[in-house]
Amino acid sequence: MLLSAGNGSYCSVPEPITVLHVDDDPDFAELAATFIERQHDRLNVVRADSAGEGRTLLAERDIDCVVSDYDMPRLNGIEFLQALRQRHPDLPFILFTGKGSEEIASEAISAGVTDYLQKGSDAERYELLANRITNAVAQNRAERRAVETTQRYETLFTHTTNAIASVELRDGAPIIQSVNPAFEATFVPPDADVVGRSLDRVITATDAQREQAERITERAETGAVTTREVTRQTVDGPRRFQLQSVPIDVDGTDGVRSAFAVYTDVTDVGRDETPP
Repeated sequence: MLLSAGNGSYCSVPEPITVLHVDDDPDFAELAATFIERQHDRLNVVRADSAGEGRTLLAERDIDCVVSDYDMPRLNGIEFLQALRQRHPDLPFILFTGKGSEEIASEAISAGVTDYLQKGSDAERYELLANRITNAVAQNRAERRAVETTQRYETLFTHTTNAIASVELRDGAPIIQSVNPAFEATFVPPDADVVGRSLDRVITATDAQREQAERITERAETGAVTTREVTRQTVDGPRRFQLQSVPIDVDGTDGVRSAFAVYTDVTDVGRDETPP
């Protein structure tokens, strides 16, 4: 979330975190909630005194992290975790228990626990728990955003009318890693396979075109974005394109290792215009 700082600039405000704490000891649960919320203003604790009530709250509320005791009636903490994972495979789950053992820890790990922490009555223990909660939620949110970004990219890559090739820059050559349907329709003959081949060899037909393509690749290796009108060989013969070469995957030691080549057909642009 971004809020104005009053001077035209913006600052990032941490998102609130809703924690479901499941423990059959109401006095301990109330004490724990007080200490957890005291550690971070952004933490809000919702309490449940059984795994069953916890499952109900999970269905009714947006929960960012579950903190659960182990030794509870009907369903213990690990059984609760196993049931939860069927519907919430990625939800952070911290086992916070006074009954610790290597066997319980091993079972919890096998069931997909996010973290494991033994109970304690000192403030430092709750500070540690609060930090584990915020770290687990931050990682989970980052992973979700990464998945959403990937899905949006895949949708754009698949449905855009621009021809796109993803290439690995290897020994000065742009080696094709994947192409979108528009690229296949534009440049790839039926039954041909271009993955693993040099992009420049696939879609250039003359020495002049190849020399120009090599210069564009050299710029991509430096991290520079290049936008240029080029002529490239398609399945229907030579056509003019607006090429945008976008370097990605920049490494401080090895330099740019991959790039996108985006081709927009401009062959017919301006053909029907009447000169002034």
